[in-house]
Amino acid sequence: MANLCYITTCKGRLAHLKQTLPRVAGQPGLSCVVVDYSCPEGTAGWVATNFPQVRVVRVDGESGFNLSRARNIGAQAADTPWLGFFDADILLDPGFASVVVPQLVPGCFYRPHQVTYQTWGSIICHRDDFAAVGGYDEAFAGWGGEDDDLVAGLTLAGRQAAGFPAALLSEIPHSDEERTRFYDIKDHRVQSRISQLYLQIKLDLLRLMGKPLSLEERRAVYGEVQRVITQVENGNRLAPAVIEVDMPAAMIGTPPQNGRAELSQLSRKLVYTLRIEGTYRNPETPMAANPRA
Repeated sequence: MANLCYITTCKGRLAHLKQTLPRVAGQPGLSCVVVDYSCPEGTAGWVATNFPQVRVVRVDGESGFNLSRARNIGAQAADTPWLGFFDADILLDPGFASVVVPQLVPGCFYRPHQVTYQTWGSIICHRDDFAAVGGYDEAFAGWGGEDDDLVAGLTLAGRQAAGFPAALLSEIPHSDEERTRFYDIKDHRVQSRISQLYLQIKLDLLRLMGKPLSLEERRAVYGEVQRVITQVENGNRLAPAVIEVDMPAAMIGTPPQNGRAELSQLSRKLVYTLRIEGTYRNPETPMAANPRA
């Protein structure tokens, strides 16, 4: 019986999947789920014909791509205690499952050690932990950020980061155009600023309010961040991006005096100012941006 489910998604990456899936399907202790997210290349049909043992989930009618939603759908179709999320261009070693599955311990989540630009989004976690943090945040509408968000959620939930040998993974080289083909924003540096600022605001609101935002609220915050940063990028990049986030009003009261007490409403607002200072690359450290294959 499988203990870990390999979950991958495909939207215009069938050529990659044809190289990666054969190395995964059939590994002992591993089951597979492929999410065909309205792939124009007919991913579902190819998988069903060539790998009937692999579970395929079709999502029809989507012109764009939402990786978070696709991965959440894949997780729902999984039938194992552990969930492994990998991009369609990530090659797993034929002995991956035999090495990694025996190492999985409750209370931990796993990434390659050392994680690289190419393998940034490769994550394994227990399905109960995945559910407890709400899975991937579907408010992320562009390339990148959803993996950092999941790691932050698991860490805040008290799960420990652990690693598996990075040599078990490798990447099929491809262009940024392939990465961003089905996203509105093509510049991954701009998208990274949007994703990282949104994540910071989301975490701040969680700490201040003591509860997560609804998906509708998260989408509203993400949309405002995207609007402001895109406006700055299309105008004066030297001008700061200012984003204001309204918090729920708080009620404050005075101690009773002469049998009377006053109740006041306190409006609250968070203000973020993002100034682009320039570029920096330290070759001795991993990429500081939020890479997403």
